[in-house]
Amino acid sequence: MPATDDASSLVLVLVGLGPRGAGLLERLVANAAADHAGPVQVHLVDPYPIGGGRVWRSEQSSLLRLNTTAEDLTAFVDDSVTMAGPVTPGPTLAEWARTHGVDLEDPELAAEAEALGPLDFPSRRLGSAYFDFAVRRTLGRVPAGMTLVTHAQRAVDVLSGGTDGDPGDGDREVVVLEDGERLTADAVVLVNSHVDVRPAPPFAALETFAAERGLTYLPPGYAGDLDLTGVPAGEDVLVRGFGLDFVDLMVLLTEGRGGRYRNDGDRLVYEPSGAEPHLLVGSRRGVPYHAKPMYRLRAGKPTTTTFCTTQAVGAVLRRAADRDEAIDFLADLWPLVGREVAWWYYRELGLGHPERVATSWETFAETFAALAWGSEAYARWIAEVVPDPADRFDPAVLDRPLRGLRVADAAELGRVVRDHITADLARRDDDTWSADLGAFFGLLAIVPVVAPALGSPRMDPTSLAHDFYGWFMGFFSFWASGPPHDRLEQLLALQAAGVVTFLGPDLEVVADAERGTFVARSSAVPGEVEARAFVEATLPAFDLGRTEDPLLSALAARGEASTQVLVDAAGRPFDTGQLRTDATHHLVRADGTIASRRLALGMHTALKAAAFARPCTNGPVHRLNDHVARALLALPRRSADHLMSRTTAGAAR
Repeated sequence: MPATDDASSLVLVLVGLGPRGAGLLERLVANAAADHAGPVQVHLVDPYPIGGGRVWRSEQSSLLRLNTTAEDLTAFVDDSVTMAGPVTPGPTLAEWARTHGVDLEDPELAAEAEALGPLDFPSRRLGSAYFDFAVRRTLGRVPAGMTLVTHAQRAVDVLSGGTDGDPGDGDREVVVLEDGERLTADAVVLVNSHVDVRPAPPFAALETFAAERGLTYLPPGYAGDLDLTGVPAGEDVLVRGFGLDFVDLMVLLTEGRGGRYRNDGDRLVYEPSGAEPHLLVGSRRGVPYHAKPMYRLRAGKPTTTTFCTTQAVGAVLRRAADRDEAIDFLADLWPLVGREVAWWYYRELGLGHPERVATSWETFAETFAALAWGSEAYARWIAEVVPDPADRFDPAVLDRPLRGLRVADAAELGRVVRDHITADLARRDDDTWSADLGAFFGLLAIVPVVAPALGSPRMDPTSLAHDFYGWFMGFFSFWASGPPHDRLEQLLALQAAGVVTFLGPDLEVVADAERGTFVARSSAVPGEVEARAFVEATLPAFDLGRTEDPLLSALAARGEASTQVLVDAAGRPFDTGQLRTDATHHLVRADGTIASRRLALGMHTALKAAAFARPCTNGPVHRLNDHVARALLALPRRSADHLMSRTTAGAAR
């Protein structure tokens, strides 16, 4: 849409238009239409297509898929969302596939949409088409008085300045694009979470070691963005990481290199192309993330949390303030979090499978609420009323399934890991075990509830780094953010074909200067494995100090963007590397002042929220987008008298 020449328009710039930025745009459009906002101009800055953005762009391998089922993904705001703005419902991805996806011009995507079931996992390319549909619906609802201007390039800086870019005029912002164009705006929102970062020092050291010796090393990165041509065919390649990035890497280096799967009765068989490497994979746990459950709850989801509530977390914050104490995740928040997730698990077990609980649900619920979760009394009671150990939910046990394992050799380890994966596939494919899905939804429910405590300056930094991000989010991802069911079936087929070998838990990989190679060891199996190629199958962690994004780098260099720094009980600072924002998502400068017209939303900030939501879940991202959109639209507009006085003052200078 063309730019408006109305000098009294409210002018906004959104930098980054993936699902999160597109969701904010939709809320701007919906609220502007509902409230009859005055002239508004919105500049949309992203080198990637609006809606899909970098991660969900259409130009990527069709082999890569979402790890969210089609019925569980929506780009639209439904009536479950608690917000001030209007509800703008729309189809889930599964519904869209039936009503619109089948008519896509791309025959491959149209065929995928036609065959897609509600519990299927769409390709990222089909997800991109869905997000494109959502954006086009937004563009079709732009009200009179609002104009949108797209810029298919990167923003490289944000300066303070006036309508002519004069840096001395500080109540407007000037966004500099990579082609030199300047956009003068009343506010700028950075929604560009997925930016490149330089490798952290340990990874940089391995990169240098490999370069000096002619080895192959890939530091953490998004597998779909990596240049994998240097990963040698037919050679041993060490792989550290067993999560979703590993799954993408596995797919691209096998099917992506011409290999094929076929069914041999009930067994999936992989037929190599000969271009694959030999992947030797391990991690801290030594097993892949759990497959996503392929069933629905029998008892249904609770509508709200019961123990880990906003009131309970608020009480933790008040207690810490009153006592002038730090918040410790394990001591202060985990009792709420663990109890809530266990409650969702046992609620599904007790209501969906009552024959497996040795008491009535009413009695179970009353006793569960009365006992201190995690106490010895609680453990004894659970053992009495849930007779089968396979029906009990114990995060400490579940988190490390190979803890203490010792085997004679790699062959025995392979059998152990294979049996673990086979059992997991059976459990995640049979609603006999639907209580696992209860815990899955419980984990999803608590994250936004505890976010205020995690983002509080009272949060102990060591506990935040090691207990929350290091342990809890690792367990969360392991349990609730795993791959589609068939990816683990493919992993078993690759192992049977000799393309994948399991290395085991507690994986340690070192650069051996004497041998000039990478060497891997595991706590479970004797000996070590040597290779000339090593790939980190993990995602890079954002750190403002290592970002390669020119805009964020420029702001950081001038002190106009800063990182969240927490101080522990001993007064030691801990730099999280995350963009520091205030409670209303405005950037905080290095001197502690607030940039009142610069905001940042996304996973690169200390206040995190997912980019999209599940339907009918009061999605936190929708609430956040609506709140921010309404705040932006409420910014004061420049009156004609104000503009005239500013022009006169400029002429006087």
